[in-house]
Amino acid sequence: MKKNYCAIPFLNRIQGSKFVKVTRMVLFFIMICISQGFAKNSYAQDTRLSLNIENQPIQEILEIIEEQTEFRFMYDATVVDLNQRKSIKCKNQSVAKILDDLFKDSGISYKIDDRQIALSRSEILNNFQQTTQQQLTVTGKVTDQSGQPLPGATIVVKGTTQGTVTDAEGNYSLSNVAVNATLVFSFVGMETQEINVGNRTRIDVTLQEEAIALQEVVAVGYGTMQRREVTSSITSIKSEDLIPGVAGNPLIAIQDKVTGLSIQSTNGTSPNAGTSLQLRGIASIKAGQGPLIVIDGVPGGSLSSVSSEDIQSIDVLKDASAGAIYGTRAAGGVILITTKQPKAGKMRLTYTTELTTETIRRRPEVLSAKEFVENGLGQDYGNETDWYDEVTVDFPFRQRHHINLNGGSETSKIYATFVASDQEGIALGDKRDEFGGRINANFNLLDNFVEIIAHADYRKSSSERSHNGIFYQAMKLNPTLSPYDPDSPTGFNVWTGGWEYYNPVADIRLRDDLGYNDNFLGDVTLKLNLTPHLSTQAMVATRIGQWRDVYYESAQHKNSLDNNRDGYASQNYGQNSDKTFEWQTNYLNEFGDHVVNGVVGYSFQEFNGDGFNMNNADFPVDGIKAWDMGKGTYLSKGRAGMGSWKDPRERLIAFFGRGNYSYKDTYMITLSGRYEGSSKFYKDNRWGFFPAISAGWRISNESFMEPFDFIDDLKIRGGYGVTGNQNFSPGVATRMYSSDTWWLSNGEWLYTYGLAHNQNKDLQWEEKKEWNIGVDFALFGNKLSGKFDIYNRTVDKMIYDVSVSVPPAIHDKTTMNVGSLKNTGWEGELAYNAVQTDKWNYNTVFRISHNNSVLESLWGSQTFWDRVGFPAPGSPGNAVRLYPGQDIGKFFVWRYAGFTEDGNWMLYDKDGNAFDVTERTKTIDDKAFVGNAIPVVQLSWDHSVSYKNWELYVLFTSWLGHDIFNTINMYFGLPNVEEQNVLKDAFKKHKNVKGEKELCDYWIEDGDFLKLKNVTLRYNFNTSSVKFLQNASVYLSGRDLLTLTKYSGMEPESNINGLDPGFEWFNNLYPRTQTWTLGIQLTF
Repeated sequence: MKKNYCAIPFLNRIQGSKFVKVTRMVLFFIMICISQGFAKNSYAQDTRLSLNIENQPIQEILEIIEEQTEFRFMYDATVVDLNQRKSIKCKNQSVAKILDDLFKDSGISYKIDDRQIALSRSEILNNFQQTTQQQLTVTGKVTDQSGQPLPGATIVVKGTTQGTVTDAEGNYSLSNVAVNATLVFSFVGMETQEINVGNRTRIDVTLQEEAIALQEVVAVGYGTMQRREVTSSITSIKSEDLIPGVAGNPLIAIQDKVTGLSIQSTNGTSPNAGTSLQLRGIASIKAGQGPLIVIDGVPGGSLSSVSSEDIQSIDVLKDASAGAIYGTRAAGGVILITTKQPKAGKMRLTYTTELTTETIRRRPEVLSAKEFVENGLGQDYGNETDWYDEVTVDFPFRQRHHINLNGGSETSKIYATFVASDQEGIALGDKRDEFGGRINANFNLLDNFVEIIAHADYRKSSSERSHNGIFYQAMKLNPTLSPYDPDSPTGFNVWTGGWEYYNPVADIRLRDDLGYNDNFLGDVTLKLNLTPHLSTQAMVATRIGQWRDVYYESAQHKNSLDNNRDGYASQNYGQNSDKTFEWQTNYLNEFGDHVVNGVVGYSFQEFNGDGFNMNNADFPVDGIKAWDMGKGTYLSKGRAGMGSWKDPRERLIAFFGRGNYSYKDTYMITLSGRYEGSSKFYKDNRWGFFPAISAGWRISNESFMEPFDFIDDLKIRGGYGVTGNQNFSPGVATRMYSSDTWWLSNGEWLYTYGLAHNQNKDLQWEEKKEWNIGVDFALFGNKLSGKFDIYNRTVDKMIYDVSVSVPPAIHDKTTMNVGSLKNTGWEGELAYNAVQTDKWNYNTVFRISHNNSVLESLWGSQTFWDRVGFPAPGSPGNAVRLYPGQDIGKFFVWRYAGFTEDGNWMLYDKDGNAFDVTERTKTIDDKAFVGNAIPVVQLSWDHSVSYKNWELYVLFTSWLGHDIFNTINMYFGLPNVEEQNVLKDAFKKHKNVKGEKELCDYWIEDGDFLKLKNVTLRYNFNTSSVKFLQNASVYLSGRDLLTLTKYSGMEPESNINGLDPGFEWFNNLYPRTQTWTLGIQLTF
């Protein structure tokens, strides 16, 4: 029966849930905040302008200020001289500060009263002040850009020692202040502000980060640098830049914000899906593609151990000159995640909650029950079943809660979070619950001589897993069949015999596929600040992961009936751990025009893992499921299975160093190196050296650039580096033994242990050698900025399993260094801060990237690899061949030449001649490399708009110049099938086609698209009159809202990671969805 899609089922899911109590409380706070939404603000302090005016009369400058604000100036032109010429250049500056600079040495003073500004001669005002000898008590509040109070900010009367500091709420009070005094406001990491007191008794100040982009701190591996000093290709994403509405997944939060970084879900929007990462194309053909993840300095971190709300910054080291300091694991790039650190001050609590639901964006249009029968595809069983509806959930409900505590003293402070979520997927039986927490603590001892920095994170999850085969069945099953049988003991229609067709609803309901995971990551750093310029520190870290899979098929499940058994159960346990110790010494000093920054260190990491599994069947009681494994009779009959495993211990030892030198902030050079050894290789090949060099020239600092005053920054940089790759199974270069080996002794075969692999003592590191040239620029008062990079990298001594003869080898595959791979590409980013007024702000960022990967050579006997074999029915063959000189992403198929009048397929032979497949057998030699699965360019364009308390974020993405192999059309687009449903096009577009499907470029389509990826609208309430509430906001976020494409399949944003990109698989198609999230955030 067709389902009616409406919001009521979703609302019913919410009603009565544990979330309702929280929602009521939140709504209470919202009503309070709304009532205060129009409270009067200090307009003079809140209004900020960006001006770039050269040598203009003061009167014209005042007119410009009046045009951009609500201020009006009052003056007597016979008293004040407004014909004086002045220059003003500022960015996002308060009006008070602008007027201070404008009237300096002009003989003009001003007084602000709300939106009226009165001007007079300075001596008149001074005479008035001297006459009254007025002394004021000035109070106010100091906050940062987000409205958070700044405890410990310093306020000093300029030219005196008189001053005070703000309290935990950012408030201050300063007595005996003269009306002609200037107050200096300062805070570490913020731009200092100077404000004339005049006759004001309250001055609220918002301090800006020292932030112009050049002063931003960027993580570079074992340290930080100011962005202006960076000479490698690094993209830095700050917490405020993360995509809103996807708080649970930090990688999705930066998707499409880093050029060259491809982030894709391994299984659509399933709550149990993983994430695939690839940076600047293919990194290897066997030894792993993804970048190294480093969390708070701990390499090899798990992305499941951090939430977006806890992230301070994500820095992506793209090129080898940046990543070489991580040596053997940086071939795929490096992603450094820095979590938020505790801040001194009163303890603050932030609560964030999100409600999410989703709907299927596009589903395959198969024949209805009536159409199925009319076209004679199978027997009519008298039902009208929409199988796709049966295996999906209407408006699945997800909720997520995140609580954060932050505060403490200057010597002891803590940042703690708790997160909990439960998620229901769009697929029937697909669920995931998760909870966990993080604690970051900092302790300062002996007047900051000793620092202790600790991080601990724990995550626990439980999942109920569906499988993608249910959607394959939903597409092909006879729609006149019913999933339900009232006469069955289970209520489901269970078909026995063979796996070509089965009831997916019964399959899900009559089995359990459960997963449980526990992950802990902890580290402690002891740091000694030996001098203001020299520090040394040691870190110990441990990571422990435990997993358990529990599977049960009931006695009425298809498998149990087919195998004549009363249920089947299995349990698998595993754990892995790694221990890390790192020591490093850092030095930073400035000698006049010279800046030196360096680090040297040592790293040790050890990995271990083991596990256990067992299975049993034939249980006396079905309802106990897998929780009493010993009761199955297969155990007593010797038919139960049991096993265990142990990973060989792996060790990495390294010595590393980096040095940076800068002269006059204009000429920069960086040298780094890592000498590393791995236990995976034979003793003669265990060590490798990975050097790097990069340099930069800030042309904008040169004297010959002075006439080009619209150029704020212009820097050219270039680098070269070498990184390694040892991400493959251990034991291939050393001796490793396993069971299941038979040995002939005295005419008798004995079960024993033998070599698990063919040992290759000559196996060496994969090496990636890469050069990168880039340019950074900022123009027109930093309103327009951007960067452009071009890179070329070669991967040599690629590792792969090569076929060998048995004997003399024990196994038919040996892992060898077999060839080389080349990646070339370019990336660009352009940011424009278009509007910045007291009410409106608008900025936009456009990104574009291109990558091309080529298999350059293969060594030895291996000349090509065939991949992507298509399954039955029929024998389509392989659609990918890795061949020297060919681009990764080409399809290796026959070329379509048309159809005969009788409807037979016609293909081209190797010479370009068309032939009828019924008259001549096609050969491998007739195949060709066609299409291109990798986009020629990938584009993203995001927009951030704010108006008063409203914020709007919009993200567009696009891929151009890529093709998709539509296997859905290939397997379901032809009419000549029996007892199987097909697409509606099968009897429209292909009704005259005869014969089996052909593996040819007929099924390859243009995959270009433009997608509205994200829209988020947020409202920030005015909470100034609610004493216990500092901030409150509500937001609505939509994801994957609109797609424009000519592609006829389900999703044009196909998989482009790995060696087999560009296929949309008919038998592994988790639905893509449109997602909506309602979020609320409160800070107390």
